[in-house]
Amino acid sequence: MSEFRFRAAPSPTGKVHIGTIRAYLPNYLLAKKYGGKNILRIEDTDQKRLVPNGVEAMIEAYEEVGITFDEGPHRGGAFGPYVQSERLEIYRKYAKQLIDQGDAYYCFCSKERLEELRATQSANKQKTMYDGLCRNIPREEAQKRVDGGEPHVIRMKFPKEGGTVCQDLIFGKVSVKNSDVEDQVLMKGDGFPTYHLAVVVDDHLMGITTAIRGVDWLPSYPKHVVLFKMFGWEPPQFAHLPLILNPDGRKKLSKRHGAFPVSQILRKGYLKEAIMNYSILCGWAPKPEEAHQDEIYTPEELIQLFDLDRVHKTAARYDQAKFDYINSKHIRNLSIDALVERVFQWAEKYVLGTFMSDEYTEPAEWEGSLKDAIKKYLPLWKADIEHFKRALSLEHERISMLAEIPAALDFFYEEELSWEDEDWNTKNHTKVELATALENVLPKLEEIFKKDVFDHEEWEKVVRGYADELGWKHGDLFLAIRSATTGRLQSPPLLDCYEIMGWKKVRSFIEQAITWLNK
Repeated sequence: MSEFRFRAAPSPTGKVHIGTIRAYLPNYLLAKKYGGKNILRIEDTDQKRLVPNGVEAMIEAYEEVGITFDEGPHRGGAFGPYVQSERLEIYRKYAKQLIDQGDAYYCFCSKERLEELRATQSANKQKTMYDGLCRNIPREEAQKRVDGGEPHVIRMKFPKEGGTVCQDLIFGKVSVKNSDVEDQVLMKGDGFPTYHLAVVVDDHLMGITTAIRGVDWLPSYPKHVVLFKMFGWEPPQFAHLPLILNPDGRKKLSKRHGAFPVSQILRKGYLKEAIMNYSILCGWAPKPEEAHQDEIYTPEELIQLFDLDRVHKTAARYDQAKFDYINSKHIRNLSIDALVERVFQWAEKYVLGTFMSDEYTEPAEWEGSLKDAIKKYLPLWKADIEHFKRALSLEHERISMLAEIPAALDFFYEEELSWEDEDWNTKNHTKVELATALENVLPKLEEIFKKDVFDHEEWEKVVRGYADELGWKHGDLFLAIRSATTGRLQSPPLLDCYEIMGWKKVRSFIEQAITWLNK
């Protein structure tokens, strides 16, 4: 092969999350960097894991975050079919070749015998592995039993003398003592290959030059290298990526701690650039002289910078705070016009739209309320885009995900506000005291806002002056006005908000707040 060929080879479970994105993102980046091909191959030999539209759901999810494929079941190509269940005759042919060469054998051991064998080995504190009972059955005898319809599998006849040494692009030399390696099943009793045979055959026939997969497959690496040698094929280069662990570093990343479906990640308003940026930083960093201090990289920069020699050997830990930070930075890097466009696309496509995986993915608790908010506010946003742009610009530097926008901007679009006790700073003053202060400051504020241009100095002078009259801290009165006019203790600069809201709405909110506080 004159070109680099990489492959993503998922089972069609339909599930895509940060861990699987990180697993397949290197293929995409390297294919783009070196002008190679990124191939999607569906490994569906474990029929128990199939879900309806699982392949299509995964393709949709990967491509939504920017991982595209040059060949695959959805694109075709010269090396298809790209779904393993459509390649069964190919695997049977090569399994038979191994039988004829003496590198594999028929095994007739029952499930009950194998379970008993492993139980005995465990009880004796021995390594649990197949004992080779059928390994030396004469070939003619074994063939007669197969022809007679006796249930069987095909096992690899792994060499028992010496050792096997392999070279991994990330972990370096990997070696095993051959006697410690089990005679792996290659073809199951149902006529389907196991992963071990299928991956070797497919990688060879599809011309894969670099096979990148999770470190959990590292123990199988020597088996695959020996299989390549049995066929007389040159194996591709292998790279085994360390896992992403839960934040506590104890177990593989789980749904509870960050392995959320891509559909939910996109619905929350994480940008695809940020998803790609965060995912690849889980266990990789560019050279120090090429690294950005803020760790923010565009997809184009990642294509140029990524290489396997900078992948860490140690597992990464999922860090939600870092993911949020990276997303917030990508949001800030958008112009306000680009952000408005992305918000509309997000609202219509991801929040109000559907993903193929929705039919078998349990919705998160927040999804329903977010959808309701978008149904309410999106028509208002689009009715006056300039007004929306001005309001959004005040939150541009503050939001970490797009799903925060409806709540962040609600006071610009509501005619009535509602409050909870936690929306007020009542540490130093009672609700009645806050109501009285707002009632008395209202006429003073009205004098300021009668003018067409809001004077920032006069605004601060009036509020501070009245706080002094009351003997209050300045911040206490500013907070009371903020709570009254925005419904929260934190917001963008108030005068900037008021310039967009207009005095009529501001006055109405203060009057509503006075009534609420006096209840």
